[in-house]
Amino acid sequence: MHRVHSGDAVHSKRHIRAGSDKILNEFLLEMKDIKKSFFGTMVLRGLSFAVKPGEVHVLLGENGAGKSTLMKILSGVYSLDSGEIYIDGKKVTIREPMHSIELGIGMVYQELSLVPELNVIENIWLGNLPKNKIGLVDWKTAKRKTREIFKKFDLPIEIEKKVSSFDLGIRQLVEIARVTSQNAKLIILDEPTSSLTKSETEKLFHTIKTLRNQGVSFIYITHRLEEVAQIGDCATVIRDGQTIGKTIYDLSSVSRKDLITAMVGRDLSEQYPKEPAMKNEVVYEVKNLSDKRNFSDVSFALHRGEVLGIAGLVGAGRSELLEALFGSRKVENGEVYLYGKPFVVKNSRHAIENGIGLVTKDRADGLLLHMPIYENVVVSTFKKYEKCGFRLKKKEIKDAEAYKKLLNIVSESVMQKVRNLSGGNQQKVAVAKWNCNETKIYLMDDPTRGVDVGAKVEIYKLINSITANGGAVLMVSSDMPELLGISDNIMVMQKGKVTAYVSAEESTQEFLLEKAVGSEEL
Repeated sequence: MHRVHSGDAVHSKRHIRAGSDKILNEFLLEMKDIKKSFFGTMVLRGLSFAVKPGEVHVLLGENGAGKSTLMKILSGVYSLDSGEIYIDGKKVTIREPMHSIELGIGMVYQELSLVPELNVIENIWLGNLPKNKIGLVDWKTAKRKTREIFKKFDLPIEIEKKVSSFDLGIRQLVEIARVTSQNAKLIILDEPTSSLTKSETEKLFHTIKTLRNQGVSFIYITHRLEEVAQIGDCATVIRDGQTIGKTIYDLSSVSRKDLITAMVGRDLSEQYPKEPAMKNEVVYEVKNLSDKRNFSDVSFALHRGEVLGIAGLVGAGRSELLEALFGSRKVENGEVYLYGKPFVVKNSRHAIENGIGLVTKDRADGLLLHMPIYENVVVSTFKKYEKCGFRLKKKEIKDAEAYKKLLNIVSESVMQKVRNLSGGNQQKVAVAKWNCNETKIYLMDDPTRGVDVGAKVEIYKLINSITANGGAVLMVSSDMPELLGISDNIMVMQKGKVTAYVSAEESTQEFLLEKAVGSEEL
């Protein structure tokens, strides 16, 4: 296998041509011996990394490996402690995010930063709306340029609609479009396909390849290992703040197992650990449930100890169904039975008090990002940590420490603010919150979205412990292999309707996709 070490490569003085007749440095970006620590904890330990012009460089690693910290240094959010950064061979000191943009670096975060109440045009040109000769906003030019950007994506979209009216997949594409509008020559994509359908992913890949052929470079962060060879020109693995091995330029010669081992430092022999369901009494039953907009006539029975997966494309009504069951969305018709008794959920607090918890797709909706880990873990447990009107803070911290250890949440301590954790570790905190509340019925909306392979296995084991202790899980997932691997039964939804209800053991990816697509195009 032909490989080139990124740490050695950054010292090369050769030149190449990329996208034009202009002679360029071999590397558009060079990061040399980068070190960064937080409160005395070393996060990056002399990491070196380089990207060529017109290259899609895949960056792999577990949550907490240092990927996000490295990219935040590059995008101007964090300052480095020591090391050097070169853009086109010129040493730079990136002072702030705006300076990073001026240097031609664009960052698309996994947790989107759009303004929901503004329309697509306003979000694309936020802070940079084109002006006419007298200084007024030139809306005609803004609309034309916005349409040109989305034409590259081959995505028909109503650019004058509010972003809040679109689902998460479309919002992701709007975020990416905004970065391309800034004429970036290096675009950082953090889990860009985590909420996209197959057709949207194909359009995104087409756009990436088009821009790459024009000389634009990409740093592509993903936990979907099948995407490495699909979109990447090369890949670098980061573990514990350092690059592992050499940058891989021959992606066809490395196996999925090798990548996983390099990322986690151990062999994950069982990717989908699954305990057989007890499947005895029905604990939660839904009959002909409708909200007359997003889903209708949905019926299912969830048994004690069962994982019931929900498959479907973006817009199928899966997330809206979970929100309705949790009391955060109004239901028009239908019946719900909890432990055999009629149950009308009044609101989210009522659901929580009856042992129902929702792990949201968007972690910003389910967590208090500005608060420490321990407060997030205990926030849904109303009376357990209170005595005579006083909070039992020591008990809160002690229990949070136990969940931190159980889920292997990578952090300095439970006092660390959740917003400073990696995406995967934030998701672990979201799961710990309901586990602490002794929740029995878990509604999980893509619980492993943006979580690395090692952390996924830990979450699957947690799901097993939930079901082994008499709990039940209703889980939406966009990952077909995950649904087949961890579910007992799978319900497929398409345009708000249930189109199939099958045993996971007897199903296939092809069957689930066929039922999820229906008459729609893939």
